[in-house]
Amino acid sequence: MKIDENTKNLVEIALKTIHNYSMIELNDSILIGVSGGADSVALLLLIKDFCIKELCLSIPIGVAHINHLLRGKESDRDEDFVADIAQKYNLPCHTIRVNVAEVAREKKLSFEEAARDVRYSFYSEIADRYNYNKIALAHNSNDNAELVLMNLLRGGGIKGLSGIPPVRAILGKKIIRPLIEASRDAILDYLRDKNQEYIVDSSNSDMAYLRNRIRHSLIPHLQKNYNPSVTESLNRLSKIITDENSWIEEKIEQLFNSVIIAPKDESQNEVIIHKRAFIDNHKALAKRLIRRAIQEIKGDLRQITFNHIEDALKLINSKKGGKAIHLPDRVRIIKIKESVAFRKESKPLREIGNKIDVG
Repeated sequence: MKIDENTKNLVEIALKTIHNYSMIELNDSILIGVSGGADSVALLLLIKDFCIKELCLSIPIGVAHINHLLRGKESDRDEDFVADIAQKYNLPCHTIRVNVAEVAREKKLSFEEAARDVRYSFYSEIADRYNYNKIALAHNSNDNAELVLMNLLRGGGIKGLSGIPPVRAILGKKIIRPLIEASRDAILDYLRDKNQEYIVDSSNSDMAYLRNRIRHSLIPHLQKNYNPSVTESLNRLSKIITDENSWIEEKIEQLFNSVIIAPKDESQNEVIIHKRAFIDNHKALAKRLIRRAIQEIKGDLRQITFNHIEDALKLINSKKGGKAIHLPDRVRIIKIKESVAFRKESKPLREIGNKIDVG
């Protein structure tokens, strides 16, 4: 069978990414997140028709789709489209309907944060129930460039400028992104060559969303007036920062494990670190250590801002002991003589007040 040049290009890019990051291996079982859009449909076809054949692997595949109940009949159309394409290829299709806007209100999250939580929770639940060990998502290189630029505009740190990781673990599941080094144009060419239909989400052109303004307005402006290859430049920046951040995090992990006075107390959800570990090291390293300690007790760094880390460092460097600061998600940092305790309280901080229990 003759393979069109555009199809060949996308397949070669994806296979190289899969190989470089060891994304797909023998005995894997893969759940593919499919919205019905171009990227996810291309990912489904590519994994089914090419990646597995090229890798000579017979791998069980499943499809997962979430109806966010955001666009009425359009959302239902997307769900039906995904169910049809799964049926066409005789693949199991796992769907769920969730009012994400309501979840966002209840949990006091942005719509994007709530949608992300719903997605990964659903993927993880289905993966557990049906024994999928990997979850494939369809982010591409344009998505990555847009995220890097968005985080830059928001004043994000190194983590934000690292962009979208090709492989990562979320809720104990390995997330893989075989298209992360492929351009949106290459994906569209691939689908056109295969005469494959896909869904166009009307919300992707809604300029009320920052990401859409970056995609449809800012990046084209930068390409026209400053750098025609700005997308490639942003992806290169992302790769450089990702590699360097990975090395830094390895060093921080070694330091963190060496300076803990009292390891994480599961009953109290607390770690204690000697104050000198922060004072004797560079300010940038001390901030990283604070973030690592918070992550240890909280599980993530969501809602933890630049100012929170600055306040924590000021507390540690102050002359007075017996002081504490309160951070989001019931996190409290307490300075006790020559040590610093990072604690996630069991009750809301407003119920505990300023009382400091040093055990």
